[in-house]
Amino acid sequence: MKHYKQWLFAASLSIIAGCNSGSSSSETKTVTRVKPAADYNFNDEEIAKLVNDREKYRNSLDLSFDGTIYHHVKFAQQMSDELMVVKLADNYDHDIDLMIDFSDDARCIIYKKDKYKEVFDCGEFNKSITDDSTFIQSTSVPHMNNVMLTYENDKIEYLPVIGSTLLTVEYYSDQIDILTSSVFKDFYNEFLKDNQDITERDLNRSSLGLTTYQQLSDIVRDYYGQNMLLKFDNHIGGSMDDDINMYTGLMIRNNHMGTMVTRNGSVFSGGTDLFTAGEERILELAQPVTNIELTKQVGVHSWAEDDKTAKEFPFTDLSHRKQATYFAKMLGNKGVDFYLYTLDSAPASGEHWVTNDESAKYGLISGSYYE
Repeated sequence: MKHYKQWLFAASLSIIAGCNSGSSSSETKTVTRVKPAADYNFNDEEIAKLVNDREKYRNSLDLSFDGTIYHHVKFAQQMSDELMVVKLADNYDHDIDLMIDFSDDARCIIYKKDKYKEVFDCGEFNKSITDDSTFIQSTSVPHMNNVMLTYENDKIEYLPVIGSTLLTVEYYSDQIDILTSSVFKDFYNEFLKDNQDITERDLNRSSLGLTTYQQLSDIVRDYYGQNMLLKFDNHIGGSMDDDINMYTGLMIRNNHMGTMVTRNGSVFSGGTDLFTAGEERILELAQPVTNIELTKQVGVHSWAEDDKTAKEFPFTDLSHRKQATYFAKMLGNKGVDFYLYTLDSAPASGEHWVTNDESAKYGLISGSYYE
């Protein structure tokens, strides 16, 4: 997958060879391109292909537990190098959370609030691996349920690209509010809240991806033509799939939505990309401060791919052109400069929180307040 933007890193100028000069000399000029061109063509065929390509990951895992087969992945999130949590559904859309541990002495967890809190051995002893798939057969405790878990080896690592942000609609007479939340909030609060290294922000963090695009598409279809406000009401850690995320942003802008970071929420990386898509962009401050960066609610950084920082790619590269085009659509003639600012703001492994002056310079935040 292309950009795992919240883990990615830095950006640079590119040098391209120019045409012959207008003189009789045959010398070749070297032209330094200081900005990427905002000339990418976002189109329906591309987003349809992206959705189709990502959708296959959602049917790459089956869990048989307590007499029910759960075969459709609704959401997923990477917890660490060896831990992943997924929300699985059966044929009736009844869902449970499954934490998969990929270590040799693994213990996996099945969770449903007020119903299940089962642990089973999913380590090497109970695991059968072929070229295509992995099969685990075990027994859960404390209720001694038979568990069978199967997943496709070449797809399991990509599951988190679908995202873990739930969108919920609140209907008012004159407006539709769309609130974000972490779909795994209950799971994290059950198992991680007593960990001193885990902050409240960590417990409510989620990512963007295919599922964000699909949920918003359904909402737009159901409430087409009505005033809509997308409210980031939890901590959006970034986008797991920048290609899809830009189309989510285009959907926001094309439907004339506003965006708002509530006092409970924040946006970072790909989350900030979506925030820029609002025709009006409001920040409800978490604290009564003058300097907005102190609340850490609107954050940016650069990106990287494999071992290359963004600035090591020429500005003619497709990735730069896509981002430049996206931000030009969202922020007008300040959009490309805003994109370049993000590349210099912090490395992909770092973070930078937007200041008042930076927001004013690029026209990022329409208004902010505390109440």
